[in-house]
Amino acid sequence: MRLANWLEGDGIEIGALHNPLEVPPTARVRYVDHIPVEALRRHYPELDDLPLVNVDIIGSAENLPGLPDASVDFVIANHLLEHLEDPLAGLLEFQRVLKPAGIIYLALPDQRLTFDRDRELTSLDHLLREHCDGTAEANRWSHYLDWSLNVGKMGSDSEAHAADLMRRRYSIHFHVWRPDTFLEFFYAARRLLGLHLEVLEFAPPETPDDIEFIIVLGKPTRDHVRLPPRVRQAVDLPPAHAGPAAGPARTIERVWRQRLARSPLGPPLRALRRAARRLGGHAG
Repeated sequence: MRLANWLEGDGIEIGALHNPLEVPPTARVRYVDHIPVEALRRHYPELDDLPLVNVDIIGSAENLPGLPDASVDFVIANHLLEHLEDPLAGLLEFQRVLKPAGIIYLALPDQRLTFDRDRELTSLDHLLREHCDGTAEANRWSHYLDWSLNVGKMGSDSEAHAADLMRRRYSIHFHVWRPDTFLEFFYAARRLLGLHLEVLEFAPPETPDDIEFIIVLGKPTRDHVRLPPRVRQAVDLPPAHAGPAAGPARTIERVWRQRLARSPLGPPLRALRRAARRLGGHAG
């Protein structure tokens, strides 16, 4: 929720299925998938008893023909890029449909914390070669076989299992990242391939049961630096009790006091303040 506060205006979420991102009241979401809900239920029988979001727009991450250039304020893609044979094509399509200063919210599984732990990380060279040479489709079989061997643990049946998945075009993780290797891919794409997005916020796994890392990307604007929403809101809204002299400097100080209070230093500092108050009371 902390990172979802970047989202406002009218946007899309791609591939939400049964688990759409909870967004703030300032955000209005339309849902995109490559097939209607009834077909999704047939494709994912394991989700049959779960409620799926209504699909408002038929399209794929790499091809959103129903959306004009610069037409949405944000794109949400949670646990999606790893399912794309050409994730760079997806990022370029997100960039196309974003308005200036638009936001992309990405969550990706950390290879070390999921069923991908026994797979090799996808190399930067592999990703760039598949995109630039158009070899993703030619490499499809090797991805399915890798999945069957290292996730399905099918052993001698791996080739048959992979062939069945490929025939059904089942949505596997084609690519595998950790936070550092994904950022390596992202910055290489920026440098080499016309991806004009900036990192606004990044969060690695934060709790023992957290398996994902989240990256908030923005379409840059020429002269405007965007602050995180929690700081921006605090600066824009001074304390109700503040008089006319209270300005942004005092508000920013209050924000940093709040951050300090939530940090590991918060409890010992509060204990020191209580001790100081007690001493002051005794002295009085």
